[in-house]
Amino acid sequence: MFMNKVLKKPSKTLAFVFIAAAALVLLSGVYSSAFAAPAGVGPRPNNYDDPPNGIYVSPDGNDVGATGSIDRPYKSINTALSNANPGDTIILRSGIYREMQNVRINVPNITIKSRKGEWGIIDLTVYNPGNDQHSGVYYRPDASGCKLQSVEVRGGFYAVCMETTWEWGIQWYPTRYGASDIIIEDCILRDSRNDTVKVKPNCNNITIRYNEIFDSGREHLGSPSFVWGECNAEGIDNVNGHNMVVQNNYIHDICSTAIYAKGGAMDALIENNLIERAYAAGVMVGFDTSPQYFNTDTNPLYYENFRGIVRNNLIIDMGWEGIGLYAAKDAQVYNNTIVNACTYGVSKYHSPIYFGIATQDWSNPTGCPPSINPHIHHNIVSQPSTYNNRMIDIRYSTEVYRDPDVPLAGLSGMPTMHDNCYYVPGRSATFTDNRPGSFLQSASLAAWKAHTNSDNGSFEANPALNANYLPTNPLCTGMGFLGFSTTLVDDVFDVKGSVLSYNPQNRTLVQLMQGNVEKKRTEIPGAPGPIQLKQDFTIKGVEPGTYTLVVSKDLHVSFTINNLEVGDKDLDLTEHVNAAVRCITLPYGDLNGDGEINQADLNILWQPANYNKGPIVIDN
Repeated sequence: MFMNKVLKKPSKTLAFVFIAAAALVLLSGVYSSAFAAPAGVGPRPNNYDDPPNGIYVSPDGNDVGATGSIDRPYKSINTALSNANPGDTIILRSGIYREMQNVRINVPNITIKSRKGEWGIIDLTVYNPGNDQHSGVYYRPDASGCKLQSVEVRGGFYAVCMETTWEWGIQWYPTRYGASDIIIEDCILRDSRNDTVKVKPNCNNITIRYNEIFDSGREHLGSPSFVWGECNAEGIDNVNGHNMVVQNNYIHDICSTAIYAKGGAMDALIENNLIERAYAAGVMVGFDTSPQYFNTDTNPLYYENFRGIVRNNLIIDMGWEGIGLYAAKDAQVYNNTIVNACTYGVSKYHSPIYFGIATQDWSNPTGCPPSINPHIHHNIVSQPSTYNNRMIDIRYSTEVYRDPDVPLAGLSGMPTMHDNCYYVPGRSATFTDNRPGSFLQSASLAAWKAHTNSDNGSFEANPALNANYLPTNPLCTGMGFLGFSTTLVDDVFDVKGSVLSYNPQNRTLVQLMQGNVEKKRTEIPGAPGPIQLKQDFTIKGVEPGTYTLVVSKDLHVSFTINNLEVGDKDLDLTEHVNAAVRCITLPYGDLNGDGEINQADLNILWQPANYNKGPIVIDN
């Protein structure tokens, strides 16, 4: 049975439990948690085989004269990393590693794991003077393709951080890129001084799965100004990183919000997670980002999130909303169960499902757009009778910029909703829309349905949640959280492909069009590499239909595929019968028709009137 208590600050008894659990880890070297996570979330047993050429590290090792073999291991993880090459695996023997600085990964395709059946702990709760900004595990921008597996990380400014060149200066890094294609799995990440996992701009394709993440914000607890929920210490903080996947994690006792993807983050998938006792929100689709972290080339309106999917999560005891949408475009929220949200503080103005305003540092009046086109269905919201009985709230304000001519709204238009279950024992659920043009205050579900012309099939009833928080009321069959081992069948799909082009430091734009209307897009960010580089892309959340796919890049000819059919499963273009589609090639182009790609073509291309001249068009 999961913990389900009214949200409150950790007690001395709870602190003792943490200490006792830590002692078990020290004595046994095997993973043990202070909390009993149900099957399907949190770290799986460490049964991963060790490669025969792994580089070994042990607390009893020696950095002088060591070879990294199992018999002559290094003592320091950083020493092992300094002797590693791309593709190597660092294998930790059981015990605690106090590097007194971050474990810094500088090269790509490095795996750090505990030896099979053992448990290594990276502890940065204590650090050398001057290292207060160091993270427990730190992936520098060139460290893409890495994995952290079956390891515990304690402390650090962040427990795990993916770094970016975003703020490193265009004179040194003319192309912005970040550590990408990283997997964090089966780990315990805890006691960070700020966020536990930090994903910085252009750190794309980060997968965070089967971890236990808890006790963020240790730096803030002793501050005289400390307020639970407002300490800016998230469980997972993603700012403008695309294609993040967060699956089957147990995230609990978080100083502020458990998970958010903001700053223009595209195509995040958050599913099958158990989230308990976050002192701000459970999941934020978007939120509030400083304007300088947006890519205004691809996101000129400053949307905080594109096409985020939040599904099959169990969210219990939140200080603020269970799921919030802030400047989110095309979000999908379905089959989640939210129990006991909005327990204190600013939450009296929020609701379990909440359309908030992205204020963007109160310095971006041309940004801060409302959310648009959300799809919300098959969720269960269950609130105690002593809490706020408001289920959904759409915020509106003229106070952010102190100017009635700059109003901000939480939503544009109406949401698409259906088949949700709402329950407040002994009370009726209410719904609020604060926008002046569509004002609705503390209204009934029937009034909400009429107001939005939506939420058909939704009702108020006791879902009769059992000990595993699954509904036993037959009316709620197929609603809410369905179990952590459930794989939901998408009604939207992915389109995947590869592009070969020159100048990889420049971004590549991939669009799905219907007529002249862009339906979906993704971009392949610039990255260092050879003069010609093959890069993969994924467009997530594509509805079945017929599309035109357009791939374009500055100083390249464009590539168009007409009549592209997306059916009832993911579409992988790399398996297409046509070789030209399997690897979409964007040459500079033989623009003068001499059968060669040479300087003469470049001379033509460098004339602005001829950019992207000579598109390639294929009829599928």
